[in-house]
This record gives sequence, structure tokens and C-alpha cells, in this order.
Amino acid sequence: MVVLSSLIAALPLSLGAIGSPVDTADSKHALAKRDATEVIYLTAIALPPPSVPYWLGVLAYYPTSALGWSGAEPRNSDEAIGPSGGTSIWRTWPTPCSGNTHYEVFFPSGITFQFDLNFGANNAAVGAVVGGGWNGFNAFTCRRDNGRLLYTVATTPVSEVQALINCTRV
Repeated sequence: MVVLSSLIAALPLSLGAIGSPVDTADSKHALAKRDATEVIYLTAIALPPPSVPYWLGVLAYYPTSALGWSGAEPRNSDEAIGPSGGTSIWRTWPTPCSGNTHYEVFFPSGITFQFDLNFGANNAAVGAVVGGGWNGFNAFTCRRDNGRLLYTVATTPVSEVQALINCTRV
């Protein structure tokens, strides 16, 4: 199992040279109509050999919580791979005085999700609130997940994606 602190430590990487997607009227209309059980997971993927094994953080969006438990991989436009590689953009900065870290993630779909993780989120008990988020329409509460298998990626060999934090609508 990946240690959340090692994944969180890897996240503060700015990719500022890449242009930011802009939310369009169509995406905002679709965003407003989303299901109340939508969920966003901060995950870790263990990328296996032939490359040097390493962990890669991904935000995975599911339009319903049931899909988040189904083992299905999210659509490409609903995965924000970062902080290295992928077509998404991750920006981060510390929140003054709180010790929290603020993340701003731009999904390939053009949707922006911003969230804060509390200092010590990696040491929180499973189910504990470790932060919160916002997508322009809805607020989210972020809780420590148990590292369960969220889905697998059909690589050779197969890579497992583990749920570290889940953010659900308030």
C-alpha cells in the first residue's frame, strides 16, 4: 500500500507553462446537472516495470458513487493525471498560516476542481475529514479513504489504482 505522505509530497508541482482550460457555458450547464452522489478520488497508481516502478497521483471523477465502487475506470476526460504527465494541469500552493495545501486541478474536460488537504492528512483515521473542495457549483467534503482498490489499468502487467481520499458533495 502506498503511503499517502509520499504521494502528497510528490504533488506540489506547478505546470504553469501549459495554458489553463476554460470552463465553457456547455460544461457549466452539464456541471450544474450532475448527480448528488458524484465523487472525486485522489488515488495512487503503482506503475510496474519495465519502467522503474513509481507512484503516480490521479484525480478520478465518477458521476455517481455507485460507479466509484464498481471497479470501472473513469473516462479519459474524468481523470486528471498528475503531477507528472497526462493532459491535465495541477497547481498547488500552501494556504497561509494553516499548514494546509491548496490544489487546483484542471481536468481534460475543461472542469476545474480546487481542494485543500489538511496538514497531517496522511495520518488521519479512515473516514476522517481531511479537507474540502469546490468545482464552481458544488462544495465537497474530502475524507481519508482506506487505500482500497478503485480500479485497474490494463497495462502489462496490470496496474492497481488505490483510493486514498474521496471527496463527496456536501
